[in-house]
Amino acid sequence: MRLACIAFVVALAAVHAEAQTSVLPFEVESADGATIAGQADAREYARRGVVVFVAGTGLFDRDVRFGRTGTPRDLLFADLARRMTARGLASVRYDRRGLRYGATGASAIDVEVAATSTTTSQREDLAAVYDWARAPEGLGARCVVIFAHSEGLLHVGRLAAAGASAPTGIIAMGGLLESPKSVLRWQLTERDVYSLHLMDTNGDGRVTNAEVEVSYRNTPSGAFDMIGPFLHPNGVWTSEDLAQLRSNQERIYEQQRALALAEDDNSPYPNSQTPMARYSWWKSWFFDDIPVASQLAGWRVPMTFHYGDRDSQVNYQRQRATAGNVFGAQASFIVHEGRGHSLGEHPLFGPIDTAIADQIADEAATTCPP
Repeated sequence: MRLACIAFVVALAAVHAEAQTSVLPFEVESADGATIAGQADAREYARRGVVVFVAGTGLFDRDVRFGRTGTPRDLLFADLARRMTARGLASVRYDRRGLRYGATGASAIDVEVAATSTTTSQREDLAAVYDWARAPEGLGARCVVIFAHSEGLLHVGRLAAAGASAPTGIIAMGGLLESPKSVLRWQLTERDVYSLHLMDTNGDGRVTNAEVEVSYRNTPSGAFDMIGPFLHPNGVWTSEDLAQLRSNQERIYEQQRALALAEDDNSPYPNSQTPMARYSWWKSWFFDDIPVASQLAGWRVPMTFHYGDRDSQVNYQRQRATAGNVFGAQASFIVHEGRGHSLGEHPLFGPIDTAIADQIADEAATTCPP
């Protein structure tokens, strides 16, 4: 694979001059010829230990804007990268293929390139960046931690299953360990019933609208800020109502599955104006039943999995159960009370809780000490 580093220029823009942190832009060529752009943030002495960041589902650039506070902390990966470099590590972040970093609106997306994204290309894009971080022509890292958010851990699992050399360690935030098929099915058919059970604050098996109003936002289903569907017309959800809700959502799931599988694999998803992948990627969520845990198991390295107990995208109990004992003593599972998919207060969005962000950076620094 050809590595094409753009300018390891010495006159690199210093982000924090007092900390001697520099930005090193790079480009690498993925297996299909697509150009993947990104940057490494590093102190001059920090190239031994590197953290490679892998984003989840969405048209994310290297910063991963996934918060709603209007502050720089909404840039989840940029915020974590600053914490990594402060601990003597280099951080490597890259843009999803087809995104133009720094551009806004429609000009930020190269629709022709973005529409080429598939399950295979996402793995190969990561592989190209990972290889660059370790290669002498790149950063020449001797210690690499992979940090993955959400679907990003699926790409890492597929990289491991493809036979890539193991990193020194893995840290994940809201990462998938069950299969894509089972995750999506939980989201579409079980998440709401699960959340309603959590709203049953007095444990009497019935969920009143008053309980919904108090507890809704503290459950996985609170991610979308739509309380209306959870207010029962009769004022209370019974066990029969919950069973009917699950049945109705199963039917909708089957309809969505049929619609997805009827599309041409090469059609742009979700549309031709703002594509993020080919339809084959979306279809994979309906039929790929390979657990990510089984793909990662071939890498016998330390792994730390962080989950929030109100995560809207993955259920931490299901991820832990799927992992079972496949990782042996190498894996640690940490559940954060009152935190969501991005380890903030919201069930879906960040910013990451400050203490947790520092904890993650400390874990990376412990894995790759300066």
